[in-house]
Amino acid sequence: MKIKFNTKGKTRSKALWLLTGVALFLFGCVYIDSVSITQLQENGTEAAKAKAGTVATFSMKGHIDCKEDHGDVQFVVSFLAPKSWNVRQNANVTYTTTLHTNADEELKMSVVPESVLPKNAGGRTWAEALMQDYGVGPNVLSDMEWVTFMTDEKWSIFNGDKPIYTIFIRTNVGEQNLKAYLGFFVNHTDDGISSGTDHKKVKFSDTPFEVFGGKGLLVDYSSEHFNKVQPLAALQDDYVTFSFNAGVFENDLSAESEIYFEGTAYDESGAVISTVNEKTAKTLLKRESQYNQLYSLTMWPAGFFNVSDGKTIKKIEYIFSNANRSITITRSDDDLAIDEIPIVGEKVPFTFEMVCD
Repeated sequence: MKIKFNTKGKTRSKALWLLTGVALFLFGCVYIDSVSITQLQENGTEAAKAKAGTVATFSMKGHIDCKEDHGDVQFVVSFLAPKSWNVRQNANVTYTTTLHTNADEELKMSVVPESVLPKNAGGRTWAEALMQDYGVGPNVLSDMEWVTFMTDEKWSIFNGDKPIYTIFIRTNVGEQNLKAYLGFFVNHTDDGISSGTDHKKVKFSDTPFEVFGGKGLLVDYSSEHFNKVQPLAALQDDYVTFSFNAGVFENDLSAESEIYFEGTAYDESGAVISTVNEKTAKTLLKRESQYNQLYSLTMWPAGFFNVSDGKTIKKIEYIFSNANRSITITRSDDDLAIDEIPIVGEKVPFTFEMVCD
């Protein structure tokens, strides 16, 4: 079915999508005007946080100033979020547009299959291209992913069209306590991540989004820390990398030639399984590059802590130290560096809880 429009004395044929809104911001100059990550709280206020296990709604508003005709294309939206959210499986993405006769009706978008590659990304997938081009934005932990959605149908848009759009991303925020900046990207299949910026835009939330009331201690993707653990969700039989960022804040340990890991593993009852604090190659962190001061140790926790049959690691408490242990960096030092919280009494170690996605 075709709908006839008259523009500047010429009758032009536009597909039904102009009434159903599927074309959206596909073409010409694409703009993201704003994003919203705030959620309605139980007390009636709004805040950039949600309780673990619940569905949060994120929205993005923008417009298009179409400068040329495009046909047979689909609009694309990508969302950067922690991997633990499993956005590909959990998210429901819809949009509205002023092109539709009912500008309030929400229309559907679907996950882009890995086999559908962006037109100008050199053989990379949407996820690969976005991660290489934009990374994880202002976040400092890399356990995040770009998930891409596109309109279910192909449509056309014409020179002079100026539609307004709103995107809604509704997704379960998982069970892990965390804080992270979220990313939003818009494009269309006729552009497919080209080198220009007219047809694509990216924006990260101005503040971090927090998930609370879930599993484990709060994992902060959004702030630099002395410590980093990858992956963030792991069990004792997974390989886990513990890192010390000696260059992030002023500290005495950064001047040391050797930096060691000291850790204690606990079972589900809170009993100590074992403590490893020897100063050997087993606990020595390796510097990742001459261009940074990031030191790392990758371990198999079950073997590293010599876990016996029938025992399961629930959490690991750890610190970083020099060879004679005259200098230590702990969670207390991290809190002092970030939040200027004074250290009172004994230092508190970093904690990593063993959980799966």
